[in-house]
Amino acid sequence: MIKRPLAAAALGAALVLAGLVLLRPQPYEDYGEIQGKTLTVTGRVYKKETAVNWKGEETPVLYVKLETAGAIGKTASGPDRSGRKADTGPPGEHVICYLKSGQKEPEIGSWAALTGKAAVFERASNPGQFDAYSYYQISGISYRLNQAIVLAKSEKYNKLGEAGYRLRLFLSQKLKQCLPKEEASLMQTMLLGEKSGMDRELKALYQRNGIAHILAISGLHISMLGMGLYKLLRKCSLPMKASAVISTLVIIFYGMMTGFSVSALRAVFMFALQMISILTERTYDMLTAAALSAVLIILQQPLYLFHSGFVFSFGCVLGIGLLFPVLVQSKDDQSRIRKALLGGLGMAVINLPIYLWFYYQYPVYSVFLNLLVLPLMSLLMAAGLMLLLSQTFFPFLSLPFIFFVRAVLKIYEGACRVCDRMPGNLWTPGKPRIYQIFLYLLLMLALVFYGKKLGFRVRWCIAALAAALFIIQPKGGLAVTFLDVGQGDCIFIENAGEGNYLVDGGSSSVKGVGEYRIIPFLKSQGASVLEAVFVTHPDEDHYSGIRELLEMGREQGIEVRNLVLPDVAEEARTKEYQELALMAGETGVPVAYISQGQEIRNGKLRLACLHPAKGYTGKTNEYSIVLALTYGDFSALLTGDVEGAGERQLINLLQEKETQQRVTVLKAAHHGSAGSTPEELLDCQRPFYTVISCGRGNSYGHPHEELLARLREQDTHIFITYETGAVRVTTNGRKAEVSGYLEHVDSRGQ
Repeated sequence: MIKRPLAAAALGAALVLAGLVLLRPQPYEDYGEIQGKTLTVTGRVYKKETAVNWKGEETPVLYVKLETAGAIGKTASGPDRSGRKADTGPPGEHVICYLKSGQKEPEIGSWAALTGKAAVFERASNPGQFDAYSYYQISGISYRLNQAIVLAKSEKYNKLGEAGYRLRLFLSQKLKQCLPKEEASLMQTMLLGEKSGMDRELKALYQRNGIAHILAISGLHISMLGMGLYKLLRKCSLPMKASAVISTLVIIFYGMMTGFSVSALRAVFMFALQMISILTERTYDMLTAAALSAVLIILQQPLYLFHSGFVFSFGCVLGIGLLFPVLVQSKDDQSRIRKALLGGLGMAVINLPIYLWFYYQYPVYSVFLNLLVLPLMSLLMAAGLMLLLSQTFFPFLSLPFIFFVRAVLKIYEGACRVCDRMPGNLWTPGKPRIYQIFLYLLLMLALVFYGKKLGFRVRWCIAALAAALFIIQPKGGLAVTFLDVGQGDCIFIENAGEGNYLVDGGSSSVKGVGEYRIIPFLKSQGASVLEAVFVTHPDEDHYSGIRELLEMGREQGIEVRNLVLPDVAEEARTKEYQELALMAGETGVPVAYISQGQEIRNGKLRLACLHPAKGYTGKTNEYSIVLALTYGDFSALLTGDVEGAGERQLINLLQEKETQQRVTVLKAAHHGSAGSTPEELLDCQRPFYTVISCGRGNSYGHPHEELLARLREQDTHIFITYETGAVRVTTNGRKAEVSGYLEHVDSRGQ
């Protein structure tokens, strides 16, 4: 970097900007008050795309840059077309508008007034959960309008921008005409950045196996198209400078047409700088171009520093420019295969911390899979472009390109499915700690500055040591996490070094709670194995996510070793109970049954079943499994939805024990209903902390004021999951610490 003063200066500027962003985190803007209200907004349409709704229909989506807050208020002062007076939302930078069917779309660059129902973006309330609020905050998008109606639009618009959008739609249609739906969606994404119709299963397959990067418009696409066009123009005897200018303009238009994702923006900036070096007859330096591009992007939006696309894109470029030569270069002559393998391993070392930070697991065989995928990618891109040209002008010439594109995509899919079935495909160490990232960067800097002075084997030993930092996950004591799953229950018990357990996992208010909350949480904690999953009783709000875990756990790198159900009488085993047991058997998960008096011991951890008695015949809620957890002096009572006769039996049992020790944590029964967790139970347990798991604004009125009053009389600290997010309890067996996830996030800033 010393020999690259401009790159060093740009990198220094980028680090200063990064420091300013980290020191002054963005405050959380609460737009909750506008949820569900009819709002009217005015502004400029700066981007358009299509989305696919739950019916499979394509819906136009507008990105609107709002005018001042005053302008919003003025626009909304009158009634909308339906005669209803529209409210106005708080000021924001940008809004996404999902148009109602049949609406005429405003053109890109036009002024528009729209009205629709506001929906705010959800914050992540659990570790590992996708944070829609933060994701859209990076782009300055404040909220969205659903079923939006266009009230007015200007005649003046950006003709070039609209032409790019129309061209993308036209080319997307051409791909749909000649390829099957799934393959057309892949090529639309790869060539045009059109992600709306992307097949979810194929996207997940690519992500699990570490080749999803080929779906993003990035340096591979830009360099191939741009340099390919430049070389073609030069072969046509066009002057060098004219070729550079034309190629740059075409690539800028291509970036605009495909939506200018962060990775595409970086690649376009770098390509433009490469062409400028040709125009000025200067030497092009990749690291200098990357550093300048980073500064330009961060100046535009500092929060891009937290965007996965930004970090991956620039991380790879810096790795290739700084580390790749150190790791691959050797005094010995190397075969092409060895160089390719070393290159793949080098990229794995470079990408590892970024991958783990954002996805918590690493696809082990991606190193080898990319050796197949990347060489074919340039051929696939070329064939895809030729397919678009032939399908547009000479459809009768399309057949060989269709055959080649489909063949390559089948190879990709087949290779991914083979890797899916191989043992150890996904390594799940969880989200790395800050100190691990810091030590990793120190080792990488040592390689950058001193690597060439070291032997080839020593360099790779240092690289291996850097990767090994993420294998070591020092954890001590016990952690119990009460996840925020909306109206439902899910409790994760992590006995460090001894085993992981899950008690319930369901919701009646959150769709896909297993896929979108429970599984991501487990990944973030590095919980690739669950010794036992308890379902306290077969109600949807306690097992819907467990069903998803059984269905997709193995392909997501999570193994369930036992499913534990209450050992109740045959007549008490409902249809849902039997279906869950059957599903476990079909997925190869053994089913165990537990009743009062049985327990699980694992190191210092003890999980004792207090209820139900074997062969219990009560109702579903009444026979909920109740677990007494102890770890040294720490104790917790996990009550499920126990109520009625079941709760009375539990209280009698606890009163018979006549223990003088207060329970550390009580999970309030039945989500905090009025009649649950009665005074007798509280008197004999006297909890220091009480956790209530329920959803905000639920129709049952949970937690009920009657229960809250009883808890306040006990002087217990109350945590409600919809307020605090996931509640995490950590203990060494003597002292316990309790914290809410949202409180922790707010203390760090958003």
